[in-house]
Amino acid sequence: MRTRAPISRRDRPAKPALSREAIVAAALHVLKRDGAEKLTIRRVADELDTGPASLYVYVKNVTVLHALLIDGLLADLDLAWDGAEPGASVFTG
Repeated sequence: MRTRAPISRRDRPAKPALSREAIVAAALHVLKRDGAEKLTIRRVADELDTGPASLYVYVKNVTVLHALLIDGLLADLDLAWDGAEPGASVFTG
């Protein structure tokens, strides 16, 4: 006996799975677009087309979200750069 494959009633394709990385990327987008004072779990959830409760599985609260953003931004920081132009002395006077 053959069974038919189920047919989705949704008009749009399924959303991509959530992950901490996706949440942080969406938070960074909200931060750049709206500024730090507007960065909330609700706005990040809207950016991901989901509800805020879904994000709390991956991020405990907005303070943890801020810490993850800072951690991600600092990971890309070039610690070898000292701010000086190449060939310029860092000591003056």
